[in-house]
Amino acid sequence: MKKIERYKQFVNLDPEDLDAWLNLGDVYFEENDYANALNSYKKALELDPYSSETINNVALMYSYNGDNKKAIEYYKKALKLSPDDAIVLYNIGYSYEEEEKVDEAIDYYKKALEIDPTYIDALNNIALIYKENEEYDDAIKNFEAALKIDPDNVFILQNLAQLYYDMEDYEKLIYYYRLALELKPESANIWNKLGNVYYDMNNFEESIKCYKKAIEFDAYVIETWNGLGLSYTFIEKFEKSIESYKEALRLDPNDDALYENIGFSYNKLGMYDKSIKYYKKSIELNPDYSSGWKSLGSVYQNKEDYDNAIKCYEKALDITPNDFESWKNLGMIYKLRNDYQKAEECFKEASKWKLKVT
Repeated sequence: MKKIERYKQFVNLDPEDLDAWLNLGDVYFEENDYANALNSYKKALELDPYSSETINNVALMYSYNGDNKKAIEYYKKALKLSPDDAIVLYNIGYSYEEEEKVDEAIDYYKKALEIDPTYIDALNNIALIYKENEEYDDAIKNFEAALKIDPDNVFILQNLAQLYYDMEDYEKLIYYYRLALELKPESANIWNKLGNVYYDMNNFEESIKCYKKAIEFDAYVIETWNGLGLSYTFIEKFEKSIESYKEALRLDPNDDALYENIGFSYNKLGMYDKSIKYYKKSIELNPDYSSGWKSLGSVYQNKEDYDNAIKCYEKALDITPNDFESWKNLGMIYKLRNDYQKAEECFKEASKWKLKVT
């Protein structure tokens, strides 16, 4: 703020001081005050209307303020003064992309590349547009062109890996994440992403290794602890899954899904009272989530506390009337109680909704 006040004094002392207005605009920009930065750059532009750099700054501020149409108007003014400016061409492409005019965006990105064939950001953005449109061959071509310029660009390697995730090509997906990790071995984020890949592949031993590496470098990411807990759950190491979920809860004590996950693991261990405690906490945080009520009902059912189980299943069905599992479980309880009429009604509902789901 001291810098802003100093440059404000300069422009107040001499409103015709071009550099003071530019400096003031730069400081506002650094402070993320884009509205005042825009005003300052426009004052500078009044003093020097033929500076393509200042016009570009004005356009950039319009872009940061979300007015891409105005940004494009000013970028094109800058382009008339500097037709070979790759940055301006790139910025026009970016604004068109923000306006979801992808053909125009690609056109300007390509023009930027004609001026500067090493413009990696332009290649990356073209590739991302093709990826979004599922034109994977063109996306790969542009990502690989960027990697030829900078083979050690971790950002591009991750984007290429994500493309292969969309294509469900797990071999190449893992290959590119591994390449990224060779360059950035202490990246918790990449280790976590690789862990998610192995988790999706049901390779839980490898997902556990990756999540542990991620935690080694950053132990404050809930998703990593939860992924580790889920991986342990799938290999039926429920004590370790509970430990992992509880570490996640230290980071966010109000995450209902974590309480539900802990409840599930305690249920699998036959520790029904603890399971009930955690399921109840999950429901307290998210009372309109039918799965929580159904899961709590299943614990009561395991305990043979059928009155409470019925209440939970009925609550789940109030929220999701087409849940065939809740109907089926209710039917089983009524059958155990020799209430065959109610059991038959529930089984019919279960059968009806199961057919619709499948």
